[in-house]
Amino acid sequence: MRFLLLYACMALACTLPAQSSTFDTNNENWGAEGDPASTIAGWAPTGGLPGGHIRVADAATGGIWYFTAPAKFRGNKCGAYDRWLRYDQFTSDTLNQIFSSDPGDVEIWGNGSKLIFDNAQNPGLAWTHYDILLREDAGWRLESSSGAVPTEAEFRAILSNVTKIRFKGEYRPAADFGGLDNVMLENDFLFDLDGDDSSGAVGEDFRSDTLCTANSRVADTDALLVSERPIDSMVVRILGLTGTEQLSAGALPPQITLSSTSSPGRLVLVNNGNASAADFIQALLSVVYQDMAMPPERGERLLGVQVFTDCGDMGIRFVYLPIFPTPNAGPDADTIVCANSQPLDLRPLVNGAPVPGGYWEPMLIGNYSLFDPQRDESGLYQYILAGAGQCPGDTALVQVEVEQLPVWQADTTLCYQDTFTLTVPPGLENWQWADGGHQRDRDIDFPGVYGLTGNTENCLFSDSVQIDFYTCEPCQWYAPNVFSPNDDGHNDRWHLFIPCLWQRYRLEVFDRWGSLIFAADDPEREWDGYDKRGTSVPGVYIWRLEWVGELLGVPYTYRASGDVTIVR
Repeated sequence: MRFLLLYACMALACTLPAQSSTFDTNNENWGAEGDPASTIAGWAPTGGLPGGHIRVADAATGGIWYFTAPAKFRGNKCGAYDRWLRYDQFTSDTLNQIFSSDPGDVEIWGNGSKLIFDNAQNPGLAWTHYDILLREDAGWRLESSSGAVPTEAEFRAILSNVTKIRFKGEYRPAADFGGLDNVMLENDFLFDLDGDDSSGAVGEDFRSDTLCTANSRVADTDALLVSERPIDSMVVRILGLTGTEQLSAGALPPQITLSSTSSPGRLVLVNNGNASAADFIQALLSVVYQDMAMPPERGERLLGVQVFTDCGDMGIRFVYLPIFPTPNAGPDADTIVCANSQPLDLRPLVNGAPVPGGYWEPMLIGNYSLFDPQRDESGLYQYILAGAGQCPGDTALVQVEVEQLPVWQADTTLCYQDTFTLTVPPGLENWQWADGGHQRDRDIDFPGVYGLTGNTENCLFSDSVQIDFYTCEPCQWYAPNVFSPNDDGHNDRWHLFIPCLWQRYRLEVFDRWGSLIFAADDPEREWDGYDKRGTSVPGVYIWRLEWVGELLGVPYTYRASGDVTIVR
């Protein structure tokens, strides 16, 4: 059958089943690992066989670098058994090459093991072509270039779940670079949702043009499916399914039926006889994706398509559907925001819950959709849902005005002898003082916090003023110079008169010999004329005073001394 297929393809100029990279337009997602200067393979548009090719430079920090194959070369490649792996390669320098104890030139990893192959010759300065048979007796080894020869079962097991394919690019211990072109992994299976890659999707996937309605086919009209093995079924499913999405199939070829296990987000197309690959492509092209939401959410949908043969699951291909129905940004609106309010979410103003995915212009400083009256300015704000492709967008306008609240009295400090009046600011209605009063003017003669509430036309007002008093002139204190402690009820005790606020106070009285006979830490404490022994002797006594009060709002120290006479 293989030779019949080859003959038919030669006659009809069709594509042999294979995963291939020709690098004619880009690097096709090839990478590099080990010791490369970059883990992304560079692309050169010319210099290949023919057209473009990829190349990788050595980082020269130690180790060996490799070209690494992208996703389309991975997965279930059981059909590649007894087929060919072909590629072209060159190296920039053939001096001092390593020949002994080489790691393998090609490695195929899968199912927890790997196949190693050493070519008979290293790449040259010009392009060198390689054809490697994928069979256990073709020179492959397990795990290392000197490992055991794999059995057919081991070889097939690795091909059934390929996790990595890489090609050695470094052949000398010094810095170099190398190129790769025309990589082909022959296979008896090929499935490509976009045969000519015109949709822009990577590898064998499909990306629809931007859709203005939530209705689309799930493969390009040039989708390819080639299989030398009988196809059991094809599964199409919506990844991340929501309750409003569904898949439906049109008229199916007689050899294909829709499984009873199918659901709105999953279709199973089953071979009920001798269905061909072409029959499955015809069935796939009848499948339609729909989102029944009103309106559908804007954004990209992701679907998966899998084909099953007697070799198992042949891997998933992805469908990308960018759906951007004409959005409704909501009606235009206007609003007034109080200057002292919390940030306001503008979204409820435009249709309550506008279609997500838009942006505000000018950009709001506070947050994506929060207008902060402390930071954002009054003006016209637009909620913009941008168009996509040929699909139009929409814009809603919101006029935002910030109402400034009345400016009231700043915190104030007064002299004790001053008078001061607090007045309700203009434009305020229904005002009330914190103590419940409603007078417009309020005379202030005592320190404290004076609060006021009320409202303007649109906003609530609440503010307070801290009123403090301080001494503006030095305190006029008084010290009597005589008293008579004779218990007649008149002038029996002596103390200093300080009619001002004080913070610290110290008074000391001494007799004629300098002995301390009385001390006070409070100006209200009086001296009864007696010394510590309980004796009261008429005569002259010396006193000394130091106290700290307040002047112009800061501590001020008063110091004085004098004498007081005790008489009988």
